[in-house]
Order: sequence, then structure tokens, then C-alpha cells
Amino acid sequence: MELREEKKMKRLNRFFASIVVAAMMLGFCGCSNYDIEVLDITKTNYIYDNGDKYEAGDRDITEKIESINIAYMSGEVVMTETDADVVSIKETSPKELDDKRKVHTWVDGSTLYVRYCASARGLELNNLDKKLTIDIPKNIELSDVKLEISSGDADISCSAKNYDLNASSGGINLTQRGDSDSINMEVTSGGISVNYESADKINVSASSGSIYLKGNSVNDFKSEVTSGNGDYTFNQLPKSASLSASSGNINIYIPKDADLTLTAKKSSGDMSTEHAFTKDGDTYVSGSGTNKMNVSVTSGDIMIKDIAE
Repeated sequence: MELREEKKMKRLNRFFASIVVAAMMLGFCGCSNYDIEVLDITKTNYIYDNGDKYEAGDRDITEKIESINIAYMSGEVVMTETDADVVSIKETSPKELDDKRKVHTWVDGSTLYVRYCASARGLELNNLDKKLTIDIPKNIELSDVKLEISSGDADISCSAKNYDLNASSGGINLTQRGDSDSINMEVTSGGISVNYESADKINVSASSGSIYLKGNSVNDFKSEVTSGNGDYTFNQLPKSASLSASSGNINIYIPKDADLTLTAKKSSGDMSTEHAFTKDGDTYVSGSGTNKMNVSVTSGDIMIKDIAE
């Protein structure tokens, strides 16, 4: 009996923590102001701007959509491209949901806003285990995709000029298509995985979790890991790159004909390379050395490898 009660309290504590983090995150969600308050173990006030304009539940969006703004408190979010002609919103849960607890959406101009539930007081939001799926027509290139998720994983696969993806407890997987201006991703507790085609700037950060990245063309790249590993494959080298890890290893895969000047700094760990460099202290030069890369590790190893043909 005591063990059962202990497990129950742990679940409730995790739920409360997700609510607190959600309040912190959603407060920075530029388009709307939020007020989230936990009343007791089952009831929550969840208030956001323009709540009366949102529709509850699954729907097809017939309006022209150029940007998507998602704030999802707890659960899984999947965005994927399809052959359909309209944007489609679908949500599942093992629990029977009334309209107030279903996903809510609103189209303002060409922006689709997606919210976890109704803007209402006294909501029972515990252990809903919701999954949100957003289908995007392949012929749409979005200008912006913004995601704030408190507790849960996100899998994003679509074309957009700008991505701003944030998760507190959970991982984010991004498959970028086409030509993007910027990709910004930040995770507090969880991993980041990125597969990109072309982007001007990429900035990824993980406090507790690993980063895996592979892609073709990026001009300016920055990655920061506090506790976890970094694994990076650059089919074409960035013009400028900065990679750091406080506690973890960094593995970098580069072309055999790379033109690179790499500066490596480490406090505790080894530096090894199978790529042919000319070494001068902490500086490694390959080819003309045109592209610049700074790599810093506090506690961990740095490994440079050639991309296998």
C-alpha cells in the first residue's frame, strides 16, 4: 500500500513539475500571454489570450497557412508532410476527452495557433497521454515553425524558412527540407536529432542529453551540450562553427578533402584524428584552411573522422 502511494506521489510530482515548467515556457510564447495555476492534485487554471476564438478537436484547415505556432503542455507532437491539400489536425488519447481538454486551434491571418486545451479554469489535465499529429501538404513551404513543449517528444519533418523549437523534458527530432534561414533548437532534459538539407544558421543546445546532427549545407553552426555527447556529420563544412561540451565526447565527421582550420581546446580528455592535418599546438589545418571551427570540451574526448565513401 505504501509503495502504491509512493508511486502515485511521484506521478503527481512529475505532473506538477511539468505544469510549472509549462508556465515558465509558455510565458515567453510571444504571440499570447499565459496564466497557469495548479489549484490541487486534479484541477488547473490554463488561461491564454483570444481563447474564445479557438476551435476544439480535430479539424482540417482550409485557409492558407504560412506559419505554425504550437504550445503543447504534455504529450507527443508529430509534424509531417503528406500528399493532402490541407493542413490537418488530429489528436489521440487513451482517455475520453471533453471539448475543454481537446487540442484547440485558431487561424489568425495566415498563422495557425495550436494550444494544448481550452483557455479555461478548473481543468483536469492529469495523465492525459495525448498525441498531436499535424499533417502539412508537401507543396507548402512555411515561413516559421515555432514549438514549445513542456513534457514530451517532438518529431518535426517539413519545409520552413525558420524553426524555433524548444522542449523542457523530452527530445526533439527535426528533418529539415529545402532552404532555411535559421534553425534554433533548445532542450533542457532530452536529446536533439537534426537531419538538414540547407540552412544559413543552425543553433542547437541541450542541457542534459546528446545531440546528433547530419546534413549538407550550413554557413554558421553552433552547438552546446552541458551533459551529453555531440555527434556531427558535415557533408559540406560550415564557414564558421563552434562546438562545445561540458561533460561528454564530441565526434566530428568531415569530407576527406576538407579545407578547415580547427582549434581544439580540452581540459580533461584526449584529442584524436584520422583526418590528415598539419598541427600547430591546438590548431589543426587541412587544405587551404578556409573554413573555421572551434571545438571545446571540459571533460571528454574529441575525435575527428573522415566521412566514409
